[in-house]
Amino acid sequence: MKRNIALTSFGLKRLAVISMVIDHIGSFLLGAMLAPYKTDGVLVVSEGSPAALWRIMQAREMCDILGRVAFPIFCFLMVEGFLHTHDRVRYGLRMALFALISEIPYDLVQFHTPLSLRLQNVMFTLTVGIFTLLAISKAEERWKTAPGPRWAAVAVLTAAGMALAFLVRGEYVFLGVLSAVLVYLLRHKGRLRIAGLTPLLIVSPWTLLAVPFLLLYNGERGKGSQWFFYIFYPAHFLVFAALAAWLSGGV
Repeated sequence: MKRNIALTSFGLKRLAVISMVIDHIGSFLLGAMLAPYKTDGVLVVSEGSPAALWRIMQAREMCDILGRVAFPIFCFLMVEGFLHTHDRVRYGLRMALFALISEIPYDLVQFHTPLSLRLQNVMFTLTVGIFTLLAISKAEERWKTAPGPRWAAVAVLTAAGMALAFLVRGEYVFLGVLSAVLVYLLRHKGRLRIAGLTPLLIVSPWTLLAVPFLLLYNGERGKGSQWFFYIFYPAHFLVFAALAAWLSGGV
């Protein structure tokens, strides 16, 4: 008897974590291995460059491609979490708390400093997305029987959420928030709701690699700890920061 292949939310989250780690191996560890090939901080590549340099660059490119699976899944699961949580405000506050906890580890590995305002970790984007959805859900309740005002409010609140994401400058900035809103608005369309992630194609066409996995989602939670990703996210940045420093000769 054939068994249907399906993925729970925890199954999807594990895949996203694997993709994220691969992406960060390319960004941080392989990036650190490029240090010997840089002059005054600038990587110079020519036809005469060592074969090792080309291998590192090719490996980084592959990591970047495979790493594009992560955020579409995280964004989709954030909307799913918002729809099924018993306390949406608490859900947003928890995400915000771990965004703050993760920022120093993120800045250490990304910018080699404990604090930088150039770009914030992706949990900030997810936090803005959650509170944008919360505001939209309130507007939907307020104007449930008035489509005109309801859709006007949705448009205004979406624009406000995108603007806030731009100011906060979390990874994927306003495109992440827009995608979350579109997935939420398509929540009654079954598998078609993954079409809401289309704006992420602007970042990378390899976002499409996440689609087959999302199509296998069975709507079930599955087995696993809800705290795993919250703890793993800042912890893996600390590990990568130490490894990157070692690989680049910083420690």
